[in-house]
Amino acid sequence: MAMAGWLLRRAAELRRDFTWREAGGSLGDLGTFIPLLVGLTAECGLDVGTTLVFTGLYNLATALAFDVPMPLQPMKTIAAVAMTDPPMDVPQIVAAGGFVALVVLVLGCTGLMERFNAVTPFGVVRGMQLGLGMLLCAKGWTLAVWTDGTRQSMRGLWGPDGMALGALALAFVLASAAPTKTAAAAREVVGDGAGVGADRTHARARGGSGNDARVALILVAVGAVIAACRPGSLASLRAGPSTPAPAFPSAKAAATGVLRAGLPQLPLTTLNSVVATCALSKDLFPDKPFPVRPTGVAVSVGAMNLCGVAFGVMPCCHGAGGLAAHYRFGARTGAATAFLGAGKLFLGVAFGGSLLTLLGKFPAPLLGVLLAAASAELIRAGLDGATHNEGSGGDSWYDPGGTDRYALIVTAATTVASGSTGLGALFGFATHALGTARRRLFDGASGEGGADGREYREVEMEEGG
Repeated sequence: MAMAGWLLRRAAELRRDFTWREAGGSLGDLGTFIPLLVGLTAECGLDVGTTLVFTGLYNLATALAFDVPMPLQPMKTIAAVAMTDPPMDVPQIVAAGGFVALVVLVLGCTGLMERFNAVTPFGVVRGMQLGLGMLLCAKGWTLAVWTDGTRQSMRGLWGPDGMALGALALAFVLASAAPTKTAAAAREVVGDGAGVGADRTHARARGGSGNDARVALILVAVGAVIAACRPGSLASLRAGPSTPAPAFPSAKAAATGVLRAGLPQLPLTTLNSVVATCALSKDLFPDKPFPVRPTGVAVSVGAMNLCGVAFGVMPCCHGAGGLAAHYRFGARTGAATAFLGAGKLFLGVAFGGSLLTLLGKFPAPLLGVLLAAASAELIRAGLDGATHNEGSGGDSWYDPGGTDRYALIVTAATTVASGSTGLGALFGFATHALGTARRRLFDGASGEGGADGREYREVEMEEGG
C-alpha cells in the first residue's frame, strides 16, 4: 500500500510539472539516440519496436525515481564496436550489455560506487564533461556535414539531407538562444544576490532563453514531416508491436561480447553514466531537495538493462551528455522523461519494427544540429569547472599546486584526442596522483600540502551531492 501511495503521489507530481517546455526538453537527446538505434538495427539485427517499448518503460521508471530529466542513451562503446567489421550479432550485444549491467548493479548495491565517486578527483570529472562535450559537438558536425562517419563524402547543398537544411536549423537555434526579457530579468535577480530564491531563479535561467523549449519541438516536427514525405517511409509502416525474441548467448558469444565491447564499455558507464551525471545534476539543479546519488544511478542502469537485454534490447545507460541535452532545450523535471517514455511506448506498440525505415530517413543534419547545440551545455559546465568553485558561480576554486587544473586539462585533452572518456579519465587520475605526490613530497615538511583533490568530492558527498 505504501508503494502504491508513493507511485500515485509521484504520478500526480509529474502531471503537475508537465509543460510544453518539458516536452521540448525531452527531445533534446534524439541526436544521439536515433542514429545509434538505426545503426544497431540495420547492422546487427536489433529490433526497433522492442527497443522502443523497453526504453519507453525505462524512461517512465526513471521519471518516477528521479526528480530530474534523467537521460537514457545507448551504451556508446558497445554500439560503436558492434557496428565495426565484423559486426556483432544480437547474442554478443546481449552479453556485453548484461555484463556491464551486472557489474554496475553490484557496485551500486554494495556501496562501492559511492566510494568510487568520493575519491574521483574534481578535475577528472570536469575534464570528462569538457572533453565529452567537445566530442559530441564534433559528432553533431559530422552528422550535419558528411554522409557517413569517414568524413570523405560531403552532403549536397539541397535536398532532405542537404547542408542547407542544417544551416537553416543552426540559424534557428542561434536566433532562439537570444535571451528573452523574462530570462534577462531572471539573471538580474540572480546578480543582485537574493538568497535561496535567487539560486532557484539562477537554476531556471542558466539554460538560456525562454525560446529554447520550442527549438527541439519544431526541429523534430519538421524532421518527422520530411521523413514521412520521403519515398517508401509511410508505405513501410505496419500496425502492431514486434514480438520480443529472447536472446540467450552461448559461451562463445558471451566471451566475444564481453571482451570486444563489455570491458571497454565499463569505464565509460561508471565514469560518465554515474559519476559525471551526478556531478552535472548537482550543477544544474542545486536546489533539488533529493540530489541524484551514485547508488541510485548505478542501480537504475543495472536493473533496467538486466530486464531488457535478454530480449535483444539495445543496451542503455544514463549520461552527462544526455542530461545536458535535456536541460539545454528546457527540461527541468522527470516530467520530460515521462513524456518521452510515453511517446516511445506508443510508437513501439503501434508500429513495432516497421518504424526502422521512417527513422532511417529522418534528416541527419537536424539531428546533428540538435546534438551540437546540446553539447554546448556540457562544454559550459566543464569550462565553469575550470574557473569556478562547485556551485558558487563566482570565485576561483581552491586548488593547491594546480593539481586538479592539470588533471582537468589532461583529461579533456586525452578524451578529445583518443575519443574515449575512459582513457581520458585514466590519464587524469594519473596526473592527479603525480601532482598529489609532488605536493606531499615538496610541501609536506612545511605542512602546506595536506589537502588534495579528493576534498572536493568528499565535501560534495557531505552536502548530499
